[in-house]
Amino acid sequence: MIAPLLLVLGATAAPETVRIATPRGVTSVPLSREFGVAVAAPLIAGPLGLAVVVEGARATVVLEGAGFVFALNSPFVRIGNQLCQLVDEPYVARDTLFLPLVWLTDCVPRVFRDRFQWDPTTGLLTESAPPGVAVAAPVPRAVADSPSMAADSPRVVPDAVRTAPDTTASVPPPLPTPPVPATPLAGPPLHAAPNPITGLRLRHIVVIDPGHGGRDPGNPGRFFPKGTTEKDVNLSIGQLLRTELARRGIVASLTRTTDTLIDLHDRAGYCRDICDLFVSLHVNSMPTGRRSPVANGIETYFLSEAKTEDQRRVAQMENDAIRYESPDAQVVEGALATIVKDLQQNEYLRESARLAELVQQRVAAIHPGVDRGVQQAGFYVLNSARRPAILVETGFATNKADGAFLTSSAGKRKIAGAIADGIVGYLLDLERKLAVGGAP
Repeated sequence: MIAPLLLVLGATAAPETVRIATPRGVTSVPLSREFGVAVAAPLIAGPLGLAVVVEGARATVVLEGAGFVFALNSPFVRIGNQLCQLVDEPYVARDTLFLPLVWLTDCVPRVFRDRFQWDPTTGLLTESAPPGVAVAAPVPRAVADSPSMAADSPRVVPDAVRTAPDTTASVPPPLPTPPVPATPLAGPPLHAAPNPITGLRLRHIVVIDPGHGGRDPGNPGRFFPKGTTEKDVNLSIGQLLRTELARRGIVASLTRTTDTLIDLHDRAGYCRDICDLFVSLHVNSMPTGRRSPVANGIETYFLSEAKTEDQRRVAQMENDAIRYESPDAQVVEGALATIVKDLQQNEYLRESARLAELVQQRVAAIHPGVDRGVQQAGFYVLNSARRPAILVETGFATNKADGAFLTSSAGKRKIAGAIADGIVGYLLDLERKLAVGGAP
């Protein structure tokens, strides 16, 4: 779970600069608002003694021996086996790596609890010297001794970035393993009193997974407008769902925010220690035949062994996306039987079924199609989740009425709002169980 700053930054104006106070002095760093609120990595490399490496779509920032691994254009950062959720996404612009401000003000203080403190009222990040250690001013080495990387021209060059506080030529692989916090990356409850919209008292984090993407279009959408495929509808509903959850005071992130492909077994991995639940969004379809134009409606799945032919059909249709992935990703297919076989020992099986039930009820109430109920099947995209996880088939692209509903602005908003209401209902149940000391 993440500190209140995640919501505060999204709702209030951030300062124009951030100040960093270390035993070596105070530095004021300007903020960029090009794509969210971010800070240029070279500008904080000197004050904090960072080592920065950008390789392809991955950026690694080493601070005090801890390696923070960013996936560019993804709102997460990994620290060892921990994930920290970000409001904005890291990106490279003009050969410069920009890091979300929330990484500096929330994630860093949580990893180094006794070393860094952030004061949102003054916009000051303070570093304390380790007990008994005399601090000397670091002398950051220019990246690759290039004049273009001088202090008056701070840039980070992808695939060739190394900025270190000593004379080491580069950061040797493997990346340093960070100290594991005594507790997960969590904070105090967001609401001392019930949220006036939802009644929730605790901070909750949801990961939304818009299915397919990139070279995997999903189903072609027989009754979608020309050029629109399942992946487009999934992303659109996912973005609206994130907005609806934020409006209800719930932190939400997307596994993808653009038209990109993410391996099936990686998607649920975004929902681990700092996540409450995982929701994957998809659009159903029926093979050519007499049922094709007739089948319609909403159904919600949780991970378990399929019991009907229709459940097996849907699982096969969604799992077929693995053919677009790398050979390494496809090893998941062979392990699925074992995973499903052990599901009775999965502590989140019952909770996933309950979440599916509440979401299904809400969406069925606003959907023009039939209520197809809660279903179960072996979906690759859910099999690595370590939290309650569901897959929502929001309607049939092969049905004319469903297709029109799924591609209309009003229809997508209704679906997103209904899923959000179902999630709130589940989280209220969860808080009641926690309040009486029960296990979820």
